[in-house]
Amino acid sequence: MRRRSTGQSLVEMALILPLLLMILFGIIDLGYYIYGYSTIYNAARNGTERAANLGPFTTRLNDPNEPCMRAIMNETLKHVSIFGDFTTSNIQVSYPQTRALGQPIQVQLTYNIQPLTPLFRLVAFGNQGVMQVQIAARRSVENLGSGPVSNGSPDGIVCDP
Repeated sequence: MRRRSTGQSLVEMALILPLLLMILFGIIDLGYYIYGYSTIYNAARNGTERAANLGPFTTRLNDPNEPCMRAIMNETLKHVSIFGDFTTSNIQVSYPQTRALGQPIQVQLTYNIQPLTPLFRLVAFGNQGVMQVQIAARRSVENLGSGPVSNGSPDGIVCDP
């Protein structure tokens, strides 16, 4: 004789659903972290490429009013547009004290990637799923970003604003 089991499937689903949602949200967040990391890495590479061709003055590094630095910052920010709160304060440009061709120039980006899903935000301990990314890209200076005063720039700097 066959017994009726009218609530068994519902109970099983109620027991398994939280585990399935945790796995799904974990996969979504992991994919977003990987995408965010690669986006920030490529932005650092593009900013370093621009910095290698412009070579800002050592005394004016990270000065947003300096034309070379503004061009480096704009190039870097252009590639992290998916992160609305990414600003120039997340970008650090540095290189040795001597401003010469062949010297290494570095663009370092720091950013906290927030999780997309509520899974980690529900956790009351740790960093609640926030992943801090710190990436440094380095290249050799290929151009000092300076030229003749007759080039239109009053101080001889030929950077794109």
